[in-house]
Amino acid sequence: MLTILSCEESLSSDSAVFELARFLGLEAEIVPLVGDLSAPPPSFQHSQGDGLVLAMGAATLRKVFRKAWFTDILGESRLSFFYGFVAAGDGNPELQWLTRGALSSVVGLGSAENLFTVDFGAEEGIFPVSGRSFKAAPVGPESTAAFLVPAGSTMQPAITVNGRPHFARVDVGRCGRFFLAERDLVGIDRALLPEQTLRPWYPQLIAAVIFLRSAFGDRCWTSPVTGATLIIDDPYLKPRYGFLRYDSLLPELRKTGGAVTVGFIPYNYRRSDPRTVAFVGGYPENFSIAVHGCDHMAAEHASIDETWLEGTTARALARMEAHALRSGLSFDNIMVFPYGKFSTKAVRALGACGVHAAVNTEAWPRDHGGSHPTIRDHLDVAMTRYEPLPLFIRRYPRDVFDFAFDALFQKPILGVEHHEFFRDGLEALGKLVREVSSLSPRVKWMPLGRTLESSYLLRRTGEGRCALRHFMPTVRIRNPDPNELQFAVEKPEWEDRVDAVLVNGREVPFEVRSRRLTYGIRLGPGEEADVRIRSRAARRPIVVPSWKYRINVRVRRMLSEIRDNQLARNRHVLALAVKTRGLLRTKQSR
Repeated sequence: MLTILSCEESLSSDSAVFELARFLGLEAEIVPLVGDLSAPPPSFQHSQGDGLVLAMGAATLRKVFRKAWFTDILGESRLSFFYGFVAAGDGNPELQWLTRGALSSVVGLGSAENLFTVDFGAEEGIFPVSGRSFKAAPVGPESTAAFLVPAGSTMQPAITVNGRPHFARVDVGRCGRFFLAERDLVGIDRALLPEQTLRPWYPQLIAAVIFLRSAFGDRCWTSPVTGATLIIDDPYLKPRYGFLRYDSLLPELRKTGGAVTVGFIPYNYRRSDPRTVAFVGGYPENFSIAVHGCDHMAAEHASIDETWLEGTTARALARMEAHALRSGLSFDNIMVFPYGKFSTKAVRALGACGVHAAVNTEAWPRDHGGSHPTIRDHLDVAMTRYEPLPLFIRRYPRDVFDFAFDALFQKPILGVEHHEFFRDGLEALGKLVREVSSLSPRVKWMPLGRTLESSYLLRRTGEGRCALRHFMPTVRIRNPDPNELQFAVEKPEWEDRVDAVLVNGREVPFEVRSRRLTYGIRLGPGEEADVRIRSRAARRPIVVPSWKYRINVRVRRMLSEIRDNQLARNRHVLALAVKTRGLLRTKQSR
């Protein structure tokens, strides 16, 4: 258990640590320190068989350091975490006392963007972020801070900022003590605005997770496999689409061990070249297609018309199934939203029609109604804030550190690109595969469907017992232990959708309450189980679009393909087209 000693001045940051620990699946308690502090609070239980793990803010530390009972508790702890330090004119005597002079004080570095480097476990590659750097600016006007280190210090830097220790470890006796130069820690239930990213909070989130995972190991939620997929939006299945050529792409993927999934527009279901389909079908470990909208119109899944959404989703699935029947190439039953636009009602329509999951570059639905996604939503494997159907977030591969951050939080690594990614050949793809593969031995490149099915979480709950969370209706579970394990399994789910839970083809008892499906599995050493959640019949309403809409779709698809196949491959013509479009817009505005 994590024990957080707390005073009123530090309660906000203490609560943030508590929330993050619970998010990782850990037991945690906040012990308030009020009144007479000459003795430990009555509620404090410090006899723990596996060693005490402590956390507290600097404001709390100032109240109790040098007290005899606190010194005794520190001596019993195996790991402890201290935060909330700020630059002080009179130095930080409590910091000097606690580190025996290894850290002397805190200095502000200004509010500009700074370079952070994760040094903890860099040689061993303990965490995906180990040995890697990223840039981040502090939130608001606050200054980024670092510790001042005297000559001869025994401090071990865990995260440095511009070369100075921002998160550090000091070993005192048997206890490892971690120190974070962050004034305030952010709660993971903080709502984000569409223009905000998590990067300003990367340093403190990474630091807290490094501490908690170092302290508790497999009692934290952990994904056995980190699946990785690059999703390429829009191409049809002909020998070439823009700069993408299947005859060179697929052999390169087999050579490097990478995997891509094409976001296939169902509108093209009758246009695939049989020889191209046969060719890509020979690379099932490296290639798949998924559902990319229906007609690939800008707002087709951003609508809030439920009848339209179910109709267009049903039409998309019917086209994909017809394509599979005609070509023999199966598809991943996953919706990749076109243009990154969607609504909560679209997510509900996907579930009603039998789609297994959605993938998008944005987390904000059109109709969020002020209920913004939170930091917690972004840290979780999949977002289920609005509906039980999982929404997985993907990224453009601009900075591999973002993928390392995702992997640290046990999320799958989902990249997105378009055919322009291959403008200069396959070098960028090879580099991406190598960089992502180097993040962790657990990284495995797979097509999208398999990546998402592999994205489940395990944690130890006791002798012979594990808890497990999965998000997809199919999952393959393996007992990694040399002994028999009992798994308590849960999955986000609608109350009225589940018909049966099948484990290796046999039905097992289950329960669905408060949008949570639960069931149990017992597996012997090394044994595996194929799990399938069988849903009741999906709705497939028929909605016939107007002739005007169909003409608009045909024109848009034709123009898009001219852009990608002709204009994009001729830079001079493309530049002229862009310039002409700009002139036309200027004239129209006049």
